[in-house]
Amino acid sequence: MRQILDKISTQILRYVPLILAFLVPLFFLPITTDFFNFNKLYLVSFLASLSLIAWCVRSLTRGKLTFTTSPSLLPLVILTLANIISSVWLSPTKHVSLFGQTAIITALSIIFITSTSSQKNRALINSIIFGLISSATILSLFTLLQRFNLLSKFVPSDLLSNKFFNLTGGILPALAFTLPILISTIGYLIVTKSWLTKSLLFASAIFMIIASLINLTLLLPQSGQPVIVLLPYRASWSIAIDTFKNWQTALLGFGPENYFTVFTRLRPSYLNLDNTLWNLRFVESGSFLLTLISTTGLIGTLAFLFSFSRPIILSIKHRSTNLDNPSFIFMILALFSTLISFVFIPIGIVSLVIGFVSLIAITIEFKLLNLKDVRDLNLSISAKSEPENIYHDISDDRRFSPTAFVLPWIMTLSSILLLSLYWFYAIPAYTASVSTRQAGVMVKTNSTGAYLKAVNAAQLDPFNSNYPLSLSQFYKALALSLLSKKDATAEEKKNATDYMQRAIDAGRLAATLNPYNANSHENLADIYQSFIGSADGAENFAVAHLNQAIILDPTNPRLHLQFGILFFNLGDTEQALRLVSKAIELKQNWDIPYYNMSAIYKFKKEYPLALQYLKAGQQYTSTTSEDYPKIQEEIKSLEKLIPPTNTESTPSANIR
Repeated sequence: MRQILDKISTQILRYVPLILAFLVPLFFLPITTDFFNFNKLYLVSFLASLSLIAWCVRSLTRGKLTFTTSPSLLPLVILTLANIISSVWLSPTKHVSLFGQTAIITALSIIFITSTSSQKNRALINSIIFGLISSATILSLFTLLQRFNLLSKFVPSDLLSNKFFNLTGGILPALAFTLPILISTIGYLIVTKSWLTKSLLFASAIFMIIASLINLTLLLPQSGQPVIVLLPYRASWSIAIDTFKNWQTALLGFGPENYFTVFTRLRPSYLNLDNTLWNLRFVESGSFLLTLISTTGLIGTLAFLFSFSRPIILSIKHRSTNLDNPSFIFMILALFSTLISFVFIPIGIVSLVIGFVSLIAITIEFKLLNLKDVRDLNLSISAKSEPENIYHDISDDRRFSPTAFVLPWIMTLSSILLLSLYWFYAIPAYTASVSTRQAGVMVKTNSTGAYLKAVNAAQLDPFNSNYPLSLSQFYKALALSLLSKKDATAEEKKNATDYMQRAIDAGRLAATLNPYNANSHENLADIYQSFIGSADGAENFAVAHLNQAIILDPTNPRLHLQFGILFFNLGDTEQALRLVSKAIELKQNWDIPYYNMSAIYKFKKEYPLALQYLKAGQQYTSTTSEDYPKIQEEIKSLEKLIPPTNTESTPSANIR
């Protein structure tokens, strides 16, 4: 029985990297709010759980723990710990951090450790290479069929009719996956001696080249508008550098999955000069590496870099004896090109998978080369030392001392506890996403059912601030619809009051769950503004939360304009002028604040200033805009309100 369990667990550990390499780039499910990354994360988590259980079973059957030390092992352990510590210690949204980026890094590190510690065969290396090339080829074929609308003819779907639809989750992730595999495939093709392999790889490379060219054309601006907007590298670098101003964030960042709050707090004001970027809030930088600096600090970033750079350096040292090894060439090219993508673009889970499976393959290759940098460590409390090869099958007649099982059992029980804790929270979170997706589908045909699904999602995942935030807007809309009724019944007035309170409570909950998110406070301010005159103290709360939003996003001119309008509506024109002036200072080429300044001065009957700001705003308004004729009429109206300047003519004296 022990031998059977050992064989099954070893086979699982052998095939998990293949499944990871092949399936993750192609995997998606249209049953959650996020079809792609969310489901890919859960697939990686499932494979990591399976791998960890198989490794524990293998350790129990062999009576000892086996680790393989390698150039990447220690950096990956440090990277995982940095993510966990940063999530628990510094992140304002601990649950989101732990079950987002931290979960991905931890899961991939588990697969790396369990695979490299249990395998030493070329079959695993070849399976990873086969999985990556096959996945990239299928993805490229899908892109070709999608480009010529062939898929939608056989499988009618709104998704397939969208030319930007891609299995990886987007055009940029597809390129970030396909290009490194293309480069690696060409390297393998050049080195391999098999003509059959050359032919197959050549065909795959052709598919990848054509698909990459198609995706590159899709990235070009469409109808003058950019398809994808990335945070410029200069701004990304500026934000990353600002994290070094505090020793805690310098070492461990602001916490995984918290780049949005980092961006709003440290956003450079010069972004307001760009008419495309000024009103956008980014959830990641223009570079994955700079995102790491901001979220996990120097410790996490250096650990990540070392985990990839150390194997590359070791490979370069031994390149002379391996230039005729096609798998060696493939893995080095894959590692290097993926590392370059980490530095220059914001990559996703698919690129991380390339990197980690390449690390697994190159580590196994180092084992086969018997390099001294890769060694197997057997940990056991047993006093008896047994020198047998850890990769051989165990024999049925082998006997262990009772102490031999202590460490494997400790590891097994710890792993069960870890996995139980993770899936205890992860399963309801996934179910909540499914429920939210169902609510979105039902909203037009069954509004009551959609509402119940949305409430259910908020109850299933009480740590996600997005659910109460969306519910608060739903309750606000219901309350306002009842408050606007002219002949509302007593029951309707009571319901309006109830919905008002629910909107406020849901908004407060969203702000509590994510206290440093400017969106949460802006949303709550909007709710209170809507209820001014209907709820006691609503104006004070609106001011407080909009002020908090500005503290969290200080260079956002839109927030200052909203704050100015709020004070004007509350009767404080001087404060309104100050805030709207600040909006103009932050973005001088935005016409709306000028028109608001003009309206305020017109209200104060200071018509010359009103005309001055109206004309200033006109120069930033397109002549093709529907508002342009109205502005011209308003200018004429103001000019009539300004009395003409009387100048007395004084006759000049004739000097003779």
